[in-house]
Amino acid sequence: MNFRFEIQDMLRSKGIGNSLEINKAIFGIATIGLLIGKEKLDTFIHDTLIMEERTCFIQEVFSDISKEEDNNIARLAFMLIPNTWSGEIITRITDIILEFDLKHIILDLNICDYTMGKDCPLSSVSWINELVIEILKIHGGKTLYNVDCGTGDFILEVFNNSNLERAIGHTYSEENFIISKIKAFFSVNKFDVVKSNFFTPALENNEKVDMIYNSYPLMLKYEREEIASMIDSWDFPISFPFDFEKKYSANLLWILNSLQSIKLDGIVIALIPNGVLFNSIDTDIRKYLVENNYINTIISLPTGILPFTGVASSLIILKKNNNHHHSIKMIDATEISCIQRRGKIFTQEDIAYIVDLYKSEGHTEKSFDVTLDEIVKNDFYLGIGRYYTYSLINPCTLGNVSRNIFRGYQINAKELDQISIENEEEDSEYRIINISDIRAEGFVSRVLKAVRIEDTRKFNKYCVKDGDIIITAKNTTIKSAIYRSHGNYKAILTGNLIAIRVNETKLNPYYLKAFLDSQQGESVIKSIQTGTSIITLNPNSLKEMKISLLDMSLQVEIAEEYMKNLNIIEDLLDRYNEAIDYSTKIFDTVTK
Repeated sequence: MNFRFEIQDMLRSKGIGNSLEINKAIFGIATIGLLIGKEKLDTFIHDTLIMEERTCFIQEVFSDISKEEDNNIARLAFMLIPNTWSGEIITRITDIILEFDLKHIILDLNICDYTMGKDCPLSSVSWINELVIEILKIHGGKTLYNVDCGTGDFILEVFNNSNLERAIGHTYSEENFIISKIKAFFSVNKFDVVKSNFFTPALENNEKVDMIYNSYPLMLKYEREEIASMIDSWDFPISFPFDFEKKYSANLLWILNSLQSIKLDGIVIALIPNGVLFNSIDTDIRKYLVENNYINTIISLPTGILPFTGVASSLIILKKNNNHHHSIKMIDATEISCIQRRGKIFTQEDIAYIVDLYKSEGHTEKSFDVTLDEIVKNDFYLGIGRYYTYSLINPCTLGNVSRNIFRGYQINAKELDQISIENEEEDSEYRIINISDIRAEGFVSRVLKAVRIEDTRKFNKYCVKDGDIIITAKNTTIKSAIYRSHGNYKAILTGNLIAIRVNETKLNPYYLKAFLDSQQGESVIKSIQTGTSIITLNPNSLKEMKISLLDMSLQVEIAEEYMKNLNIIEDLLDRYNEAIDYSTKIFDTVTK
């Protein structure tokens, strides 16, 4: 709707630049026009508002509306038009939108879209909605419950693309409640909208529906008393397996809540942060869901597919009549997306591909089944990386071909200050390696911080040697490097790093680095890592991690190619740094 850009340009000249506020006002004015008709709206606007008589305009509108239901909708609409806006601004907006179909504006205006920022509901991400709708169409159903329904767009899309007969939307936002109520009023397909807090009990009167979509916020924090009424309303068996003194993740609590309102042959789809799939606090809930065989599919989404958040997320699909399946389908959609200026989206082709994976049977390049027994063995860990690995060639555990895998010395800031050498003239045979010294290009920085070590026995066991692979133990991303010394000193590894010292008669260290950098290597590392915002590895899991162990002649061939490329990278970086340094000297050089 290009008129929005015309209105936004006009309002920017008057110092109004909030696109969300503008869209709500357009929606409110269009609602008034649809209630009283275009001609009367045009007359009332120009006879009253042009003279700045806003109160008079409101009175004229209500005097023209006879039905109480229409009056209620008009009151909601006026709440969306800012009181601070002048009559001139409202008049100019009205003049523009009167050229268009007002009902089309109300039902199709995407008031909250991904350009609006992080405050918009997840239900406004259209490409996620389209994927969910396609999955719901496969399942089928006549009734839908959508929490959080945002401005009602998802519900309207389901009506347009399925045989849906009844829908209930739930929202916690006052403005979203107003907008979705107005859309429901003018839609051919009527639906109910409920407003309450985040942790509302299940549907009233023990109602059951065919389909539920949870699109609540990710990573929400709450207090114990906020969830009390929701938990008290649940009708689980006597052997209730949860300890609600724990702070379970809100998104999993909402899934449990949804299971109260789904029919025996129904489906629940929930948008969740990946952390709930493997963190320790939620093990009880995952155990319950797995042991009762509720989880049907987990679709791992690309990081960045949800605008304005870096939270890695998944769609989890649950069914109550899942007893004929004894496995969970896992779909790796992390690389399926299209990059646009504002981030990643799903195209129609992407959605069709993911839906085909969902419908497929057996193992494919991007999907596979994990048995419930295997998940139980892994302590109900549901992260896709634990189970999704490439076909390894001659698989071998890393510990069997390594001499030592150890974590660095845990040094605190105070101790580091005490041993650090600030005087460049003071010599020391020790240096220290921090996470910042692990270059993204795959090598350790040549310039390391000098430290003064008196108790050598305390630190020598943490010193690395040429050919050691260094990998982050705790960081926001996984970084690895191969250590090559550049001086006559010993380098001490710090506690957020792990060293892998291979048995060079069995494993070439440069071959191992090349493997870790490959897609296979990334996959096996994901299978052992824990954490979401902070990714954690430990020496024991690295020892158990499987790698492809090729014949030594092939290892050497790969290692030599890797070394050659690493030398090229270092040379390019040297030339780049020289060029950057020269940029600061050009002016003085030429003027001399």
